[in-house]
Parts: sequence; structure tokens; C-alpha cells
Amino acid sequence: MADLLSIGSSAANAFKNAIDVTSNNVANVATEGYNRQRAEIVSNATHALTTSYNGGGSRVESVERIYASYIQTQLVNSYSLKTRYDEQLSLAQQVEGVVASNDEGVQDFMTRIFDSFQELADNPTSSTARKLTVDQSKSLESLLGNMNSVLDETSEQVNKQLSNTVDEVNQRLESIHQLNQQIANLSHVNGQQPNDLMDQRDEAIKQLSQYMDIKTSPQADGKVDVATGDGRYSLIGDNTVTKLSAGLSEFTHDNRYEIYMNINGEKRVISDHINGGEMGAVLDFRDNMLDKSKDELGVVINGLTASVNWQHYQGWDQNGEPGQSFYQPLDTNATASSKNKEIAGGGAEDGTNILVNFTPVYDPNVPVQGSNPPYSSTAVPPAADAQPVDYGTKQGFLDQALTEIGNFEAREYELRVNTAGNFEVFDYKTGAAVEDSAGVPVEITLGAPDNGIENIEGLRFDVRGINAVQPGEKFLVKPHQDMLENFKTELSNPESIATRGQSPVETGTGNPVSPTSPPEPGAAGDNVNMANMASLQNKNLLYSDLTGQASETLLGGYSTMATNVGAYVSNTEIQQVAQNNVYDEMVARRESLSGVNLDEEAANLLRFQQAYQASAQILQTAQSTFQTLINAIG
Repeated sequence: MADLLSIGSSAANAFKNAIDVTSNNVANVATEGYNRQRAEIVSNATHALTTSYNGGGSRVESVERIYASYIQTQLVNSYSLKTRYDEQLSLAQQVEGVVASNDEGVQDFMTRIFDSFQELADNPTSSTARKLTVDQSKSLESLLGNMNSVLDETSEQVNKQLSNTVDEVNQRLESIHQLNQQIANLSHVNGQQPNDLMDQRDEAIKQLSQYMDIKTSPQADGKVDVATGDGRYSLIGDNTVTKLSAGLSEFTHDNRYEIYMNINGEKRVISDHINGGEMGAVLDFRDNMLDKSKDELGVVINGLTASVNWQHYQGWDQNGEPGQSFYQPLDTNATASSKNKEIAGGGAEDGTNILVNFTPVYDPNVPVQGSNPPYSSTAVPPAADAQPVDYGTKQGFLDQALTEIGNFEAREYELRVNTAGNFEVFDYKTGAAVEDSAGVPVEITLGAPDNGIENIEGLRFDVRGINAVQPGEKFLVKPHQDMLENFKTELSNPESIATRGQSPVETGTGNPVSPTSPPEPGAAGDNVNMANMASLQNKNLLYSDLTGQASETLLGGYSTMATNVGAYVSNTEIQQVAQNNVYDEMVARRESLSGVNLDEEAANLLRFQQAYQASAQILQTAQSTFQTLINAIG
């Protein structure tokens, strides 16, 4: 009788628990991250009868979480990539329409400038054509100003997104850490896994992967350690949480946020170790599209400015005066790292004495006197090194200028002071050493042979005016972005446009003019210089190949930039579709294994309910049998 009661009561308890577990599954069918649970019903110990063994009923040994760690890991990784490319595509498409527009964009405005040059060459005495030439350049200036405003807003958006994303990451890290503690404590008490808490932790880990790629490592005590996606930096481990922060880079004037982590008291940049999630999207977009397109467009604008200016210097205006700068020449300086010893201590060299401009000279060790205008109508003795005003060298300097334009590279420069006190030059984004045409790393020496001046990729770096610097100090130069941001039409008076060319010099008998005589302007109405300015549109000026020959026109350089932007957007779109498909597949696989199937749960409820009712019938039978025995005794 006792056996019958024991079997019936144990069965009733077992199936009651099974109904509870099934009901909990149904209740959480819409709960994000919930893994279906199953009551594991096993037989109780048997006991011996006279001739056999009798069963002891059943019990729920455990409530199992239907879960596969490898599927969850793939789900988290695919979610991180999905959110990265979703966000990256959104950002890229915003900027694509700004810098690579085919309708009323930079290309159209540059074309109009060269068209106005040609129209003025056709009508060199026309005041209307002269005014149009100036107006078209000012229109480009206005367009670039508006574009820079949008790009600056985008940079601010990037900084804000990084800051907000870091806040989200830190919240998730704290949540995972707290759940780790709870899970470890409860697992230690009864040896059973707290399934619901583990689901919550898995969901928190997945939410964390929305913002950055991560790597998880389960521990023996039930906790999960979390690190950056490459495993380099621990975020959760040894019962501690290492939170992130977002702030200005060491070049604070650059207004560029980086991601930091405090490691052993040192604030370390870890931006390069984040590749997934929304944070990875923002960082990749900034480095490989936003900044890159600004550098590439800056090369085009620097090329336009330098080529037009140096061709304009060749001519004379209506009043016989030599051509001045048509556009404001490149004239920028460096930004010092906030880590520099002198700056941190209240400062010596802040970078303003590191000058970068476009000054093509044959010998970089000899400074060129004068900058605006580069040519004077006053003769200079041949022995003096100054701007060329004598016949012959003037064209030579133009040729040199056009050659140097072809050496422009779309990059930012980081200058590092070495132990000798000289400046080594690196690509700021990649960290690679900048090399000269012979493949030798560039170095600006304060003494011989450079004497503080070095031509680097078409640009003149002048560090002669620096204050004391220390080994290890760093400076940042962004010449092409600076030109893009500060493009300006310097020539405002249409009458100052140097349309006239150079008067031919006859060296035959009766005209003893030496090759070093000052050049003279062409006759009034001459259009030679203006025609040469118009012809710049069709000259290959940018991106010299290994033979030193430029491979792109100015408009071709713009098209290259636009193509690169389009390729970035296109590749991002491809990745976005692919990663969304992968994520959807992983969701389906997880749902197939761990998700709640209402039809299946309904069937289980019916089965367990019937079993529970049958268990109750066992108890009722036991009671009836017992009553029969009592009645028989009585």
C-alpha cells in the first residue's frame, strides 16, 4: 500500500513539475533569448520483492536547458557583423551623396572653371568673361565650404556615436558581470544551473555584440569571461570589469575620438582592436571612407590650386603686372600630440612652427625667397637663389611644380622625433614609414643634409623654426584635408587675371638679349597664358607612376575618389546582405533547436496532463484499496 501511494505521489509531483516547465515555455514564447526547457523525468530507485524488483515511481531529476553553445557563439558573431554592416551602410550612403555627387557636385564646378578659362582665352579682353572666371572659382569655394560643413557635422556625429556606443557597452558589461556573480552563487548552492539567469546572460552578451565584436570563454564556476574580438584585451575576467571610454585622440585639435581602456593605470587606445558591431562600423567608416575621401578630394583641390597658381604665375595681367596667386596657396602646420613632454608640462613646441606648403624648388636645402607673387618684374642677379625672374628658369619652375603635383599622396603624416632629434615620417593611419622614390624611409634632419627642410611627396616640410623637442614626441600634419577645408579664391579683381603670355626673346644678331634677361609680357590682348591655364584640364597631373609620369587629370582624380567611395558603398552593401542572411540562418537554427514550438508544447501539456490525471487515479486506487482493507478488518 505504501508503495502504491509512493509511486502515485512521485508520479503526480513529476508530471506537475513537467506541466510547470511546459507552461513556462509557453509563457516565454515571445521572450528574447529564451531557451526552451525540458523536465528530465527519471525512475526512482527500485526495491526488491520476494521474487523480483518493483519500481519506485518517478521524479524530475533536472530541468534541462535546450541549448548548443556553438550555435549561440555563431549567433552572437553573426549578429555583431550584421549590426556592423547595417550601420556602416547607413553612414556610407549619407556621405556618398555629399562627396561623390554627379549632379551639381565638385566635378561640375571644376569643369565650369576650366570652361571659363577657355572662354576667357577666346575673349581675353572681355570684362564679362573675366568676371565669370572669378565667379566660377568662388562658386567652387562656396560648394566646398558647404561640403566641409556637412563633413564636419558627420565627424561630430561619429564622435557622438562612439561616445553613446561606449555607454551602451559599459552598461552591458556591468549587466553580464552581475549575472556572472548570481549564476556562480546559485550554481554553488545546489549544483543546478539557473537556466533563466543563463538565458539573460546570453541575451546580454548578444546585446553587447551589437556594439562591438567580442570573444567569450566559459569558466568552470559557471561564469563567462569576455574579451575584445581579437582576444587581446579582457573586458570581464578575474571578477573584474574593465570599462571603455571615448575621448579625443592624442592630437586633440584633430577633433577625432578614439576608444580607450585603462590598463594598469595607463589609458590605452584600443580602436584598432574593434572590428564588429556599431562601434566597428563607425570606426571603419571614419578611417576608410570619411577621412580617405577627404584626403583624396584634398589631393584634387591641392592639385587644382597648385597647377592653376603656377601657370598663372607665368603670365601678365592687363596692366602688364605678373600673375599673382589665383587661389590661396597651401600653407599649413602641424598639431602636437598631447602626450609630448613639453606640451604636457605647459609647453614648448605645439606644432605651429612645423610648416608645410607647396614650394617646388630644385634644391630643397636652399630656401626660395618670396612667395606671393613668386615672380617679380625686377631682375635678380643670376648668382642669387630666388624666385626665377630670368628667361628660361621661369618655365623650369612651372615644369617642376607640375612634377611635384604628381607626387601628392592622399594621406596624413605623423612626424616622430627620433633619438637623434630628427623627424621620421609615417603614414598616420597605417603607421607605415613614408619612403622616398628609392624606397628609403624619409627623415627630416635638422642639420646636414636637409637643414630642416625636406620635400616629401610633393610638399615642402620646414621644421627650422621649431622649439626644443624630445625623442618620442609626435606631430600630425593633414595637408590635403587642410586644403579642402581652407580652399579660397585669392584673386578678387578680374583685371588681375594673367591672360597674357611671355613675349618671345630673340637672341639673333641685332637683339642682344641674354637668356638671363627678365621676361616681358606679351602684347595687349594676348591669350597664351590663359589658353595654357585652360589646357590644364586635359593634362595628367596627379598620381605619378613608377616612371614619374602622372596618370590622372584633375577631373580623373576626382573620378578616382568617387569610384573609391562607390566601391566602399557597394562592398558594404554586399557584406550587409550576406551577413543578414547568415544571421537569419543562425536565428533559424537556434529556433529549431532551442526555440519554443507552441504545437509541440501543447502536445506536451496534453500528455503531461493526462499522466498527472492517471497519477491521481493511482492515488485514488490506493485510497480505495486502503479503505477496503480497513472495512475488512473492521
